[in-house]
Amino acid sequence: MNKTLKIIFIVATVIVGFIYRDTIKNNAMRVFGYYFPCKAPISYDISSFDTRFGISKSNFLSAMKEAEAIWEKPIGINLFQYSPGGNLKVNLIYDTRQASTVKLQSMGIVVKNSQASYDELKSKYDSLTLDYQNQKAAFEARVTAFESRKSIYEAEVSAANKRGGADKQTYASLNTERNYLNSEIIVINNLQDSLNTEAQNINALIQALNSLATSLNLDVKKYNAIGDNLGGEFDEGLYKSDASGEEIDIYQFEDRTKLVRVLAHEMGHALGLVHVDDPKAIMYRLNIGQNEKLSDTDLSQLKSFCGIK
Repeated sequence: MNKTLKIIFIVATVIVGFIYRDTIKNNAMRVFGYYFPCKAPISYDISSFDTRFGISKSNFLSAMKEAEAIWEKPIGINLFQYSPGGNLKVNLIYDTRQASTVKLQSMGIVVKNSQASYDELKSKYDSLTLDYQNQKAAFEARVTAFESRKSIYEAEVSAANKRGGADKQTYASLNTERNYLNSEIIVINNLQDSLNTEAQNINALIQALNSLATSLNLDVKKYNAIGDNLGGEFDEGLYKSDASGEEIDIYQFEDRTKLVRVLAHEMGHALGLVHVDDPKAIMYRLNIGQNEKLSDTDLSQLKSFCGIK
C-alpha cells in the first residue's frame, strides 16, 4: 500500500469511526455489561413516544429516573443512565391496553387487585351486557324494518319510472317516504354509534376482568370481547433483546406509580434479572404490588447477579 492509499485509509477509518462512534461505544458497553454485570451503567434513550398517553417526555424521563433509583439506591451502584442514542431503546406504545384503561377511567371505574373489585366489575359487566343485548335487538329490528320500507320505496320508484313518471299524488307520497328514509338513516347511524360505545365499555371491562382473574388466580372463565378481538395476554410492558438491539415497550399504566413500577420491572429484565414468585416483588410477573422499593427477594436476586455479598 503506497503512502497516498495509507493516508486515505487512515482518514476514512477516522471518519467512519466518528460517524458511528455512538454505535461503537454502545455495542462495546453492551458486551462489557454482559461479561461484567453491574460494572458499567446501561445507557438508554427514548425512541417511539405516543403522545396519546397524556404524559410529556420530561415527565416520562422523570419516571424512568425513579425506576432507576429503585434498583440503584439499595446497592449504591449506578446501573442506568439516560444518554441520547443509548443502546437500550424505550418505547411508549398506545394500543387497546391503554385505550381500555382510559375508557374505564372515563366510566369512573377504579380497578383494584382484589376479589371485591373483580365482583364489582363482574356486576357492572352483567348489567351493561344485558342492556347492550336489548339495545342490539332493538337496533337490528329497526334496521330490518328500514330495509323493508327501502325495498318497497325503490320498487315503487322503479315502477313509476317505467310508466314514464309519477303523477302528482304519487310523487308527493314517494317524496315523503324518501324524506323518512333519509331521516331514519341518521337515527340508525346514531344508534350504531351508541352500540359501538357500549361495546367499547364492555370490552374495557372484559379486559380488566380477564387481567384480574389472572392476577388473583381465579378459577373463572375468560370473557371474549364484543366485536374486534382485543389481543392476547395482557402485558403492561415488554423487554426484548435480539440481534437488532435491546428495547423496552410500555403499553399501559393507570397512574404514575404503576408507570414507575412497570418501568422498574422491565429495567430489571434489562439488567438480566428474571421473574420471581414473590407477589410483593418488583420482578413478580404481574404489576400488582403497591411498594415502590425492592422486596427482599428482589434485593437478593440483584446482589447475586451483581456479585455483591
